[in-house]
Amino acid sequence: MPDPVDAIMAAIHSAFDSYPKEGDPEWRSPSWITPEECAHLTKTILRELEAKGFQIVKKT
Repeated sequence: MPDPVDAIMAAIHSAFDSYPKEGDPEWRSPSWITPEECAHLTKTILRELEAKGFQIVKKT
């Protein structure tokens, strides 16, 4: 069963890979957004969703 945290982190990383950082010729660099930054953004998103009463559930 996939972990929703992994799915959110992959989506965040993908968004940064898909859209260039303005003025940065090396925007496709793998270090443009670090795994730690993705994890931080993911945790923040999950906390905010939980605070607003949302819950991530897997469809069966």
